[in-house]
Amino acid sequence: MIATYPEGRHLLPEERLWKAVLWRAFDDTMYQGKERTLIVAKDNAIKWFKARTQDFINVCYFSDYQPSYITQHYTKLKYSGKTNYTAHQTKYLKHRQKYLYSQIKYG
Repeated sequence: MIATYPEGRHLLPEERLWKAVLWRAFDDTMYQGKERTLIVAKDNAIKWFKARTQDFINVCYFSDYQPSYITQHYTKLKYSGKTNYTAHQTKYLKHRQKYLYSQIKYG
């Protein structure tokens, strides 16, 4: 992401924390490995960016970013193919969804 604040501006610890939350969400969307917990984190991050819930909007504002600015950068990543799921990730998420559904249905 491109900084939207002047270089050298002192960031409050809270602002640094919320920026780290955004950076982590962006990082999660680009995960290409096979670790199951990280695949779920990737899926959740992608859904979070797409849904633009109040939670997303709050994190953007707490980070001193406009939600539209963050959405724009997510969209660029998406169209670049960097957030695509691997075949293994897709297969795992489908299997996981079936398992979760069966637990709800028969649990």
